[in-house]
Amino acid sequence: FFFRDSGNGELGVSFHRLATDESEAKMEGSPWPQGKSLASQDSGGGDMTSPETPESTPGPGDSGKRRKKRERRKKRVTWQQAGDLAKKAVVERKVRKNRALLWLVLLLVLPVSLALLANHYKHKLPLDFLYGRDPPLSHASPHGQAVREQTTQLGLHGESSASDGSSPDVLRMLVPDVFAESFQRVYRDKLAGDVRRLYNKTVEFDVVPFDKWKTTTQEDMKKRSMGRYHVYSILATWIPTFAEQNSIKDLTGLLSNLDSSYWEDVMPQVRENVATYNNKIFALPVDADVFFMMYNSRILGEHNLRPPETWHEWIEVAKKLHGKDLNGDGEADVGACVVTLKNGYSASYFFAFAAPFIQTYGTDEGIFFDPNTMSPKFAAPEYSAILDLYKVVVDHSTHSVIGETSWQEASDLFLQEKCALTFNFHGALKPILTSLKTKEDAEKFRLKMMPGTKVVLSMDGKSLEECDDHRCPFADENQINRAPFYGEGGVAIAFNPHMTPENLEAATSFAISLTGPEDSLPLLTKAGNLLDPYRYSHFKNLGDPESEESKVYGADGWYHQTLLNWQKDYMSAFEHPNGVKDLAIYGKVQYTGESALESVLIDLFEGKANAEESRARLEKAWSILTSRYGNHIQQKMYQKSLGLPTSSLEVPVVILGVVLVSVGTVAFLAFKNRQLSHSLSKEMKNSRTISKWTKLVEDNPASRLMNVLALVREGKQVDTKLVDALMISLMKKSGDFWSPDWNNNEFAKVKENNEDFANYLQFNLMSNFIDNLGTSGRSNSSRGSKKFSRTITDSPKSEQNLRDILKSASVKMKVTASKDIRKHYKVNDKVFSKSLNDIDKCTSSGNSGIHFIQSSEVRTLEDIGCWNIDIFGVSEVSNGHPILTVVHNIFKQDLEVGEFTTSTLLRDLEVNEEKFFRYVQVIESQMHPENVYHNAVHVADVVHNMLWLLTKGEMAARLGLSKFEVFTSLFACMIHDFDHPGVSNDFLVRTSDKRAVLYNNQSVNENWHVAQAFGLLNECHEEISWDESWTEDCLFKFRKLCVSMVLATDMSRHFELLGKFRNRVVSSPNAEEAFNPLDAKDRETVLVMAIKACDIATQGKEWKLARKWAMLVQEEFYSQGDKEKDLGLTVSPLCDRENVDIVKSQIGFIDAVLFPLYEPLSKVLPNAKCVLTQLERSKSMYKKEMAARSSSQKSLKSSSI
Repeated sequence: FFFRDSGNGELGVSFHRLATDESEAKMEGSPWPQGKSLASQDSGGGDMTSPETPESTPGPGDSGKRRKKRERRKKRVTWQQAGDLAKKAVVERKVRKNRALLWLVLLLVLPVSLALLANHYKHKLPLDFLYGRDPPLSHASPHGQAVREQTTQLGLHGESSASDGSSPDVLRMLVPDVFAESFQRVYRDKLAGDVRRLYNKTVEFDVVPFDKWKTTTQEDMKKRSMGRYHVYSILATWIPTFAEQNSIKDLTGLLSNLDSSYWEDVMPQVRENVATYNNKIFALPVDADVFFMMYNSRILGEHNLRPPETWHEWIEVAKKLHGKDLNGDGEADVGACVVTLKNGYSASYFFAFAAPFIQTYGTDEGIFFDPNTMSPKFAAPEYSAILDLYKVVVDHSTHSVIGETSWQEASDLFLQEKCALTFNFHGALKPILTSLKTKEDAEKFRLKMMPGTKVVLSMDGKSLEECDDHRCPFADENQINRAPFYGEGGVAIAFNPHMTPENLEAATSFAISLTGPEDSLPLLTKAGNLLDPYRYSHFKNLGDPESEESKVYGADGWYHQTLLNWQKDYMSAFEHPNGVKDLAIYGKVQYTGESALESVLIDLFEGKANAEESRARLEKAWSILTSRYGNHIQQKMYQKSLGLPTSSLEVPVVILGVVLVSVGTVAFLAFKNRQLSHSLSKEMKNSRTISKWTKLVEDNPASRLMNVLALVREGKQVDTKLVDALMISLMKKSGDFWSPDWNNNEFAKVKENNEDFANYLQFNLMSNFIDNLGTSGRSNSSRGSKKFSRTITDSPKSEQNLRDILKSASVKMKVTASKDIRKHYKVNDKVFSKSLNDIDKCTSSGNSGIHFIQSSEVRTLEDIGCWNIDIFGVSEVSNGHPILTVVHNIFKQDLEVGEFTTSTLLRDLEVNEEKFFRYVQVIESQMHPENVYHNAVHVADVVHNMLWLLTKGEMAARLGLSKFEVFTSLFACMIHDFDHPGVSNDFLVRTSDKRAVLYNNQSVNENWHVAQAFGLLNECHEEISWDESWTEDCLFKFRKLCVSMVLATDMSRHFELLGKFRNRVVSSPNAEEAFNPLDAKDRETVLVMAIKACDIATQGKEWKLARKWAMLVQEEFYSQGDKEKDLGLTVSPLCDRENVDIVKSQIGFIDAVLFPLYEPLSKVLPNAKCVLTQLERSKSMYKKEMAARSSSQKSLKSSSI
């Protein structure tokens, strides 16, 4: 009769007859057919409420022989059904797991890998894939209709619901003063009416000074949803920072339906520099920034000079013109006008000069850092040559005459013809271009792409090398490498990500029209607004002076010939494949501003530092800044800004590998799902064996009674026949109700796999061995029928029953003649008096026969408190004093136990430290080293295990243990095997040892350990009386808890204690709160289980320790078996040197004892789960060892054949 969890939350019940005689078979209270499970009678799947009355109950006329035959047949059927159910459960569980993995791969892993692949190739796909697929906008329609079409293509929601004439809402846009007028003009003239009509919105432009533009933007973004502005105008170099901080809206999904013509009209470099970051759209472009040079053709012609194509030619031209009167005003002029003013973007001018020397392989190479290492390009030794050349450029410029030069001053001096050359942002050159009113002026002041170079920095940075087709793949036919520098990238429109969907819809529609091909041109033509063309449509029809586009330019002062000269060079700069992106990472201002680059350049220009010193300073400054912001963070952002993959997952080969692995995994899991029934037979067998051991050791009458009472408490109707059967079972159960039932078919099955260990469980972990011997043959015993009686033989071939062996005269004579165990195994009768006499001699006469070790001589352990401490190593380094060493380190080191530390325990508890450590040494002196297992090393290990549970296991903290309880638990571990004789309780009982007589065969060793350890304190020996300050009440409580804990280490009480503990844990809704820290009895219960766990924890250690402990304990078992053979006694289970398999016995011990113990304990103390993991490891290692041994034996057999 036993309960089972069917796996679906229901309880199944099955019943096995315990009686074998005919009279009991006729008992009227028999509730159902023998061997037939209740679940098979009830269609409710195991529900115990009101089962149907079986129809196949045997009648009273059945003969006993026929009935027994039927019982055996039904038992076989029952077992077969149980095996089939177990097999089905295992297979179903694995099928569910396999299918879950299959669906996980199909729905998650495979789509993610494909998405990664698509993301990597996103920038290589056609433009309409990234930037929209809908038909082109109809630009012939009125402006309002154009806005309406864009709104529809964006997927926004048609006519605004606010078109009922109510007061309009306000959309606020932050713009700097330099181009605010252009925005306001286009909005006022073209878009205001449509925005009001469609969305009932108005747009207000908050204008800020140019130098406060970024600060104001950042401050508003920090306010998140409380920010003032819906729309921001920002520089492209700010986008990565704002995007990483989620301060601007990701528009990729929102603009997915935007007409592709909107993007196709934008010049490629502008699209990449201003709109996107990390393959996502974050802004709409409204400007394009790039550096150009301008030259004075009159001055160059008069001096027989050509416009420079390279920077070396620039320097030659500047040198020839520098100091000459170029405009006829009688004053010396300069070769070039170069911007050098601090805080005037002077760093951008330097990088515009240096770019062609550094970047040759295209935009994604970059000129600031090595993207693979984030090492500054300044680290190249020959970078100093680039700095030297730039100093020569500056030395022959306005800087040599007027000092630091602003961009406005450079433009004015160029127009005054005080220099023949200049280079600048296009927006800064636009006032010059719009001031040209005649054809002569238009031909005199010409715009040109920035100079390039024929020599570039080598890959190792140690030299400047000539350009060739390999080194400079984008060089022109003259091997001149050009690299247009897109300083600051341009201006864009971004959106507050926290605005409402309604406002976002209106804001994006407004911005699309503002920046689109139809309405954006008037933004760019005004001379002083710094905004530059960025669309191909901005150059449409410029050859016709009467076209609408030419008239827009003309209205803002552009001379038509200037437009024609300007158009080709401007467009080619934004189509160049080697264009250079500006720096766009965290702290750009710190890298390029006065604190770093600008101050170094000024010192270089003024001769305060040479080029090499400047290079070294820049390398150090940039490296420090990168470290400050985080090298990894800056590297990721820099790689994203260049459009490079930021991790190995984005490398195509790896992504393709992920896709292939995902597809392969799908195929493998599908195949495995089909072949599961053929491949799981071995795993199913192992799982069934493990579950049987677990079920057997956890199943007992007390647990079943608790289950029935739980049903009663819940108000369920329990079948009376079920209660009758339980009562019969309990009445027939002699002894401990918490011990398992062994006499059933299931135990017989698992016993076949490991008979030696099954015998050990049945006869050593339930009661004294001698008691089992005396009752094993009783037909009416609760131990079951003769069929399941314990049979232990001297020879494995013998089939004699043990009861018959014990009845034989020869064995009786041997046992009687050998009752004095000292003839064969001597235990010192006066072990304590002898040791105490020695102490007296030592203290009185100075005899050095016993030397107490002083605290200063004890070795300090660095790994104290570590679960896998090598306790054998501790014994070795301490010269055979592991107990003293471990205990001394515990109470001398500051180990946190709950809310206090162990170093204060003895002092706080008024324990005399000197006497206490003497007492510890006396305890250790009586741990017999001839015992290979139960010796001082084992005791030290148990003490240390308890320390781990208290500290890292958090037992003290979770239970709120007092200092008194912590000390007591460690003390109990220290004395739990005091003066252990090296043999079991049953051995002492069977040999009539005086200890067994003294303690009436009950927990003989455990009673001896604790009694004799406290006897030392009761002898009033001053040298070791560490408890002299304690009160009688304190001593009583201390001894009571110690006795409870030490007696719990008797393995014959294992199932009683474990059953009660486990039932408490299982019945609690929260296992971690199953025991009340405020209840002293609850705390004692956990401490009792803790010392049990510590005592048998060896197989929960790392493998090398677990295997060594297994060898030692088995050797001690063998030693006892040898003694039993010498005395003519039946050899105890697991003690026969010739027949016991140590590997199988350890696997059984882990399955049947350790797992059932540590599993509920780890629920109360979750940190102890690591022990369960190590138990699994130890079990797997034993299985490997057994498999290797089996393979070796097969090889030997085959070789012998």
